[in-house]
Amino acid sequence: MLAVQFAEYGGPDVLQLREIDRPKPGPNEVLIDVHAASLNPVDWKIRSGFLRAVVPLALPAIVGRDGAGIVSEIGSGVDPALLNARVCFFAPRAVGTWAEQIVLPSSCLATLPDTVSMQEAAGLPLAGLSAWIALVETAKIAPGMRVLIHAGAGGVGSLAIQIARARGAHVVTTCSARNRDFVTDLGAHEVIAYDEAPFESQLRDMDVVFDLLGGDVHRRSYQVLKRGGTMVCLVAEPFEDRSAEFGVKVVIAPVMPRQESLIALVELVASGALRVPVEKQLPLADFKTAHETSQLGHMRGKLVMQVRGATGR
Repeated sequence: MLAVQFAEYGGPDVLQLREIDRPKPGPNEVLIDVHAASLNPVDWKIRSGFLRAVVPLALPAIVGRDGAGIVSEIGSGVDPALLNARVCFFAPRAVGTWAEQIVLPSSCLATLPDTVSMQEAAGLPLAGLSAWIALVETAKIAPGMRVLIHAGAGGVGSLAIQIARARGAHVVTTCSARNRDFVTDLGAHEVIAYDEAPFESQLRDMDVVFDLLGGDVHRRSYQVLKRGGTMVCLVAEPFEDRSAEFGVKVVIAPVMPRQESLIALVELVASGALRVPVEKQLPLADFKTAHETSQLGHMRGKLVMQVRGATGR
């Protein structure tokens, strides 16, 4: 079978499409024929070596953390009903998803109704769980709360806007001026274009800030939180914690496979309350272009790789 791997850290040129052995499911595991896989910024950060201290890997490693496909084989201890099921999944760190077939614990996936496409489902798990765990399980947003979501046009931000709106929050987001209509259509009540005005000059008394950027944006975000508010972060690099100075709480949200939460996200998509905005789809053979595009930044929504059928198989 084919998989996109890297045997050393570096730029997109270290990626290779290689023939590797087909994996075999063990107890409580399933074999999945991957139809589509998502690209997330963490993928190129891992490939470049930027996160090697946080995400240690045995090389060569397969790219990717999430995707969608069909269960083609099950190991012992797995519910037989999963065989031939359509599923989406968030893989553990040691498993890459940019491959024609992968083996995962059955606890890492959620079944899909026929109304949810493989492409939309592939873009949901990592970005959706990042937003859900941060806002629902960590910040515990509730109806009427004022929530600021940074980078609202990106893969995580675009889902976070919709999740916060579905939970009854008043949603404010930052993005570029060109993305104003895009995030408004997703459900943002207020939009602050960072290329027109600094957000800290426009806002006060936010209950929650979802920081997807770190750095200077993190430092400036303290000014807009009310005392007792929460800043929930999704950044790997160190930051200056000024929570005591401003009387707020700063929490780093974990991002991990969490089956119950993934099932809840799929239900939201199936109900129409959440949509995964897929801006671009590429065949697996365009893996270098995909990484270059992601690394440039400023993408709307998600980039999804077509795995099954894209290699002529």
